[in-house]
Amino acid sequence: MLKDKRGVELGWEFIFTLIFIIAIIIILTLWVSNQASGIAMKKQVLAKETCLLISTAEPGTRIIIEHDTRVSIEKEGNGVVVKEGEFDRGYFYDCYLKDNVDFSRKDAFTIINIR
Repeated sequence: MLKDKRGVELGWEFIFTLIFIIAIIIILTLWVSNQASGIAMKKQVLAKETCLLISTAEPGTRIIIEHDTRVSIEKEGNGVVVKEGEFDRGYFYDCYLKDNVDFSRKDAFTIINIR
């Protein structure tokens, strides 16, 4: 074990510091890989395009968006959230949606009805 100047063992402090540093490295690696692969950018573009489609659509319009089965497009408050996977926080884009917009999902399709 490691000892400080007074001869006290530093085993637990060393292990805790090592685990903390490894966790930080893993988190940074995952973040960099998401940024480099473009996953974050794809979610942003999909959310913004969906908002643009909804805001320009006339009442009575049905919009069908085909996407990967892991991706979900949802209405949250007055905006659109695009998530990839169950544990993803997703990307939120506030586009001032009204109550006349309904989102539903069927397999790899998101269906948006504008009343």
